[in-house]
Amino acid sequence: MKKIIALFTFTVFTNSCSVSYQNLKTNQTHDSWKATFENFNGREKIDFKAEKSKLVYLSSELQNSEGKLYLLTNGKEIPNQNKINHTKIDLQNPSQIQIIGEKAKGSFELKYPTFDIKKIKVVSNQNFELLALSYLLLNLGDFENIPDSQTFKSDDGKEIKVKDLYTLNLKIGKEFKQYQKSKNLELIKSYFDRNFYLHFSNFVMSLDNFPNAKAISDYQFSHEFSSLSDQEKFVKAFNDFHIEIHFGEFLKKYQPYYQEMISEVSNNIPKGNFITEMEHFYSKKVDNYVLYPSLTMSFSQGFAVSNNNSIGNVFASFNKPENVNVSSKLDLGFKNEVSLRGICIHEFGHSFVNPAIDKVDEKVITSKEFLFELIKNKMSEQAYNQWKICLYEHFDRAGEVIIAKLIGDNKKADEILNDNVKNRSFIYLPQIVNQLEYWYYNEFFTKTYDQKVSEIVANLQTVSN
Repeated sequence: MKKIIALFTFTVFTNSCSVSYQNLKTNQTHDSWKATFENFNGREKIDFKAEKSKLVYLSSELQNSEGKLYLLTNGKEIPNQNKINHTKIDLQNPSQIQIIGEKAKGSFELKYPTFDIKKIKVVSNQNFELLALSYLLLNLGDFENIPDSQTFKSDDGKEIKVKDLYTLNLKIGKEFKQYQKSKNLELIKSYFDRNFYLHFSNFVMSLDNFPNAKAISDYQFSHEFSSLSDQEKFVKAFNDFHIEIHFGEFLKKYQPYYQEMISEVSNNIPKGNFITEMEHFYSKKVDNYVLYPSLTMSFSQGFAVSNNNSIGNVFASFNKPENVNVSSKLDLGFKNEVSLRGICIHEFGHSFVNPAIDKVDEKVITSKEFLFELIKNKMSEQAYNQWKICLYEHFDRAGEVIIAKLIGDNKKADEILNDNVKNRSFIYLPQIVNQLEYWYYNEFFTKTYDQKVSEIVANLQTVSN
């Protein structure tokens, strides 16, 4: 969408009232303005037209050795608390930035990009539902054979049967149990044997809906296949399996379940405009953020999915499903604010963080690998068995802490930091958080996030575990 901003370049000076400068040097673009001067007297302004569901994220640095220099948004002064200050300006109504000088000698630098206020979409994807169902049917026996005696205590002290966590999976599995010996499913299994089924998620979700999907040459996600004919074989197996098991009829029959699932997720996603904070902090914008809850995916599984213009996550239920046979009383296990916060902020965050870590010189990463030894066992228990993966997780969790602060939830920020350091052995997290915050409030104009990440990795220090 085209951004409409009233811009002032050369005319900004002549249109302002009674403005005078000495030795002025200035450079202004569509979303930034930098100037140095002596004896600045007067008022400059930048006007923004009203645009629904948009905001300006103003980053500012004011320096003056003589006189006074002020920055206002809509008539309200922005306190010059840090070297660089960050202020959101809602564009529901026309807005204005003003720079006021009183015999000021110094400089100002402003950046004021416009952001769409984005909402997370919650949808199901029928191609993924068939992919996950195939995996479920191939492993149904394992879930059916979980002993009734296998239990655990929940956080509230209740004794829960492990098998009960898979109640919904078992219910759906029984609908299709007669097709476990299907030739189409057998062919699908041959692909799952060579690569974990979730690695095909992006591929199937980008196709036309089964049973009308077609293989595409030079496709973004075709690297999962050895050739176009290999891809065609895979797609045909799913098209045919869809028809064989009457999957379309299942989707219609379970529509109340899908509606309830989407409602449970939609009502429990994090509040606050954290997406804008993430996009501003990481200096990267994405068109769409999508959650894909799944009925057919095995309990507690999840996987990040993305394409050129979206970041998303597919995931199963988090809690024990209840009343799965009574459509008017369904509780499918998706009402978990903590887990959904983890997906929205933690998992989405990896799409910003991981590419920055990937840009760090491998020699730098290797030179710090000795730091992994202190926490290797604890990290491996959490499936983070490589130093680079450990860095992904450290920086992503650092982002979680900082984003929580930026949306005004300091309590949550402290909880995330303390839990990860004390209970999960992310012992390098405090120094990473401190250095990223220093960058955000002091170096935001001179270093990119990617550059700061490289610097932090190079300077990581040993700490006691």
